[in-house]
Amino acid sequence: MTETSTATTGEELHEYPMRRGCPYHPPTEYTELAEEGPLSQVRLYDGRTAWLVTQHKETREMFADAKLFSSDHDNPAFPILAEREKNFPEFTQELFGLDGEPHKSRRRMLLPRFTAKQVEKLRPMIQSVADELIDELLRHEGPVDLVSVLGRPLPSRVICKMLGISYEEHELFEVHAQGIMQAPDLEKAVEAGRELLDYLVKVVQAKQTNLGDDLLSTLITERLNTGELTSIEVSKLMVALLIGGQETTTSMIGLGTLTLLEHPDQLAMLREDPELLPGAVEELMRFLSIADLTTLRVATTDVEVAGQVIKEGDGVILSTAAANRDPGAFEDPDAFDIRRSTQGHLAFGHGPHRCLGENLARAELEILFGTLFKRIPTLRLAVPMDQVSMKVGMTLEGLHDLPVTW
Repeated sequence: MTETSTATTGEELHEYPMRRGCPYHPPTEYTELAEEGPLSQVRLYDGRTAWLVTQHKETREMFADAKLFSSDHDNPAFPILAEREKNFPEFTQELFGLDGEPHKSRRRMLLPRFTAKQVEKLRPMIQSVADELIDELLRHEGPVDLVSVLGRPLPSRVICKMLGISYEEHELFEVHAQGIMQAPDLEKAVEAGRELLDYLVKVVQAKQTNLGDDLLSTLITERLNTGELTSIEVSKLMVALLIGGQETTTSMIGLGTLTLLEHPDQLAMLREDPELLPGAVEELMRFLSIADLTTLRVATTDVEVAGQVIKEGDGVILSTAAANRDPGAFEDPDAFDIRRSTQGHLAFGHGPHRCLGENLARAELEILFGTLFKRIPTLRLAVPMDQVSMKVGMTLEGLHDLPVTW
């Protein structure tokens, strides 16, 4: 990458975001644009333009360079994909929207609880939650929505246990977390964010007199009581963790189950050889790339990438879905193959902002899918594939519901 000073704008641009025609395949426009080159300009909802990056090499390099491509949500030039996303910085800036040392500092506060070693200790608890929820699923007669009975409560209960937050009011924070991510307009997104934050401020206050062996207690003891963080800052970190720990895994459970059911040959292999499970989860991550619309950046200076000039203040969209379907990085990338090598996939991002909770997500999905298809081998869709309700125009790719039977 070298600094330069000019840029060109195409006359007719694709509107972004583009809609998936199939729940588990990226928009067809990604392939068309990638064939023309790794960078293309697209038009956002508010008329601004941004650079869409569609090839693996450039996406990975730009993820790694946080100095040239900033995650600072407070920058007025930062690209957003919907009006409601103007709300995000107020409630998630304590983690997602930081760069440099402030971002490193926040990650250091949280990382010890999310290491592979620490997550391994959580597996018995995650298994217990999965078993309880599948018991509940099996108590239903006739078609049941897998998302509401299993996909949403599993990650919600797990992240609550990690944080030391009571699950009794789970509907409150589940509804408001969804509101932040899925609200139809800015006003409702702000309302959802404020109600969730107000709730968590009270949780932090109550926890100060009831400390335990959980992440929130650690933050209070080591950061709040020392004056390093305020109660509002701690509460905003909780918002970020609840959203990151809940919404992403919920989407993966729904879409992952659908993908496996729609690829019976792959599911049969998985049933025959449970040791394929970790690889199957990685392939689901690559294949689905549910966080495709969240990896946004803003250029901090003029820079040339792959022959295109990105000017200071230009928005940049690092498409993980396009990068993970790049034939230059993965052979036959549109095929779902649980035996393939997924090394280098970008579903968790790359570089300084690589997903903090990736080890937890892997553990939850390995346990959930391994248990679900073992205990309910006849699980199947209860509606035709074309009647499955996709999320459209939301921050994360996913399903509103997934009717199943057995």
